[in-house]
Amino acid sequence: MEYSFLVDVNLPKYFKFFNTDNFFHVVDIDPSMTDSKIWQYALENNFIILSKDSDFYYKCILSSQSPKIVYFQLGNLTLNELYDYFTINWEKILSQLSKGNLIIAKRHSVEVIL
Repeated sequence: MEYSFLVDVNLPKYFKFFNTDNFFHVVDIDPSMTDSKIWQYALENNFIILSKDSDFYYKCILSSQSPKIVYFQLGNLTLNELYDYFTINWEKILSQLSKGNLIIAKRHSVEVIL
């Protein structure tokens, strides 16, 4: 299945994994978008939100209607460390998207929460 992703501002724009036709960057759409507007935009356009922002995690848990969220709990990583993480884990993350709306991507695990 082909997914489309909305990359939040807290993830690097110039990152190999985020620079294909199915990744859209909040900073390119409207850098001043609030979390609520990002949420609504993702719902309206069937995007999966990629973010390190815990607000999306909590909103997903409390909301009756939610876009898919991949919440990265990775702490601060260098670009090289982030690249290594994605090289190892991106396929795992993709494989979990059909199983739920909230994916928690940690340094050593990928979990489906909802």
